[in-house]
Amino acid sequence: MAGITFGLFTISILLLLGGVNFFLASQRAGVYPPKRVLQQKGLVICGGGGAVFLLALLALWIS
Repeated sequence: MAGITFGLFTISILLLLGGVNFFLASQRAGVYPPKRVLQQKGLVICGGGGAVFLLALLALWIS
């Protein structure tokens, strides 16, 4: 169970960092995908990271 919890925490951290990366890319000038698209991608990825993080906390609480 510890391996599953570690994997879930790792995936959640990677997703949250990916969402932050998309948001920071949207703040730069002259990016190809429009800023709104990058912000939406960042929001969706961060939402997924938050959901996986809550699942990891649930798995940690159960074990």
